[in-house]
Amino acid sequence: MKYLYCPKCKELRVKSWYQINNKCQLCFSDATAIKIPNTWMTFTLYVLYVITPAMVGLYVYSDVKSYLYIAVVLLIIMFVISWMEISRGLAYARTKVKITAGDLNNFRKRGWH
Repeated sequence: MKYLYCPKCKELRVKSWYQINNKCQLCFSDATAIKIPNTWMTFTLYVLYVITPAMVGLYVYSDVKSYLYIAVVLLIIMFVISWMEISRGLAYARTKVKITAGDLNNFRKRGWH
């Protein structure tokens, strides 16, 4: 996962998977890419991306309701882990952004510490 920091807009955003260039989505100026290291949550999400549709496929093929219930539970787990991963990545990216003294009050208004 990567985050883009735009020094012009002072915004930190998740880089979309389809973005080729490191450009700000608001002002289209150059942005700095911050790579977030992978953790167990990243690899767990990759596994769940495969298992959850497989459970739905098994339900469609065999018409056993328990496969569908397992898929719903795995989907909820995916949402929770994804939210935790994005929160962790945002906290990590905020530590890598260089803040000037003039920007400190503006960043505190946005909830940055």
